[in-house]
Amino acid sequence: MAVARRVARAEALSEQVVAALRSDILTGDLPPGELLVEAALAETFGVSRGPVRDALRTLSGEGLIAASGRSYRVVGLDEQDLHDLFALRELLEVAAAQRCAVSDADGFRKSAEAALADMQRAADAGDADAFARADVAFHSAFFTSCGNRRLLAVWEQQVPTFGELFRLTTALDEPLSRSVEWHRPMLDVISGGDPEAIAAEVRKLVVGGEQQIIAAQRKLLEQQADA
Repeated sequence: MAVARRVARAEALSEQVVAALRSDILTGDLPPGELLVEAALAETFGVSRGPVRDALRTLSGEGLIAASGRSYRVVGLDEQDLHDLFALRELLEVAAAQRCAVSDADGFRKSAEAALADMQRAADAGDADAFARADVAFHSAFFTSCGNRRLLAVWEQQVPTFGELFRLTTALDEPLSRSVEWHRPMLDVISGGDPEAIAAEVRKLVVGGEQQIIAAQRKLLEQQADA
C-alpha cells in the first residue's frame, strides 16, 4: 500500500486521513482496484478505526472508492470520470454564475477580487498549494453569492475533489500569474449581467481547467509507468 505516513493531531483525524487518501487516489499512488482495509489503514496512520471509518465513508460518498464486502476498493478517476465531473461542474457553475449576477453581483465581485488577490500573492511566491486554495475560493464565490443554498450545498460536496485536482495540477501551470489573468474577465462579465456572456466565460474557464487536469493525469500515469 502506497500510504506510509502518520497524521498530526491539530485538526480532526478523519479529515487528515481523508485528505491523505484522496490525494493518493487522485495521483494514482493508490490505483483502481486497490483494497482499503480499515484495520490496516488505522495502523498505517497511527489512529483508531473511527477516523478511518469516517474517512472511508466520505470517500465513498465522493465516488472515489466503493464498498467491497466489509472493506472498500479504489475506484479513482479515469479520463471519462474527469469528463463527467467537469460536465457537472459546468452545469453547476453556469447556473450559479447567472444567478449571482442577479442575486448579489457586488458580493460576488468582493469575494472574487479577494480570491484573485490571494491567487496573485501565491503566484508571486510560487506557492502552488495556496494558489489552488485561492482558485477554489474564486469559483466558490459564484455559489456563495447565487442565493440558492441547495446549489451551494451540491457544490460544497464537490469542492474536496476539485480542490485536490487543482492542487495537483496548479504546479504545471507556468506562470501562475497567467491563470490569474484568465479569471479576471469574469468580474466584468458578471457585472454586465448578460446570461449568455456569463455562460460562455464560465465554460471557457471550465474547459481550460479540464484540459489542464487531463494533461496532468496523463503525465502522472506516464511517470508511474516509467518508474
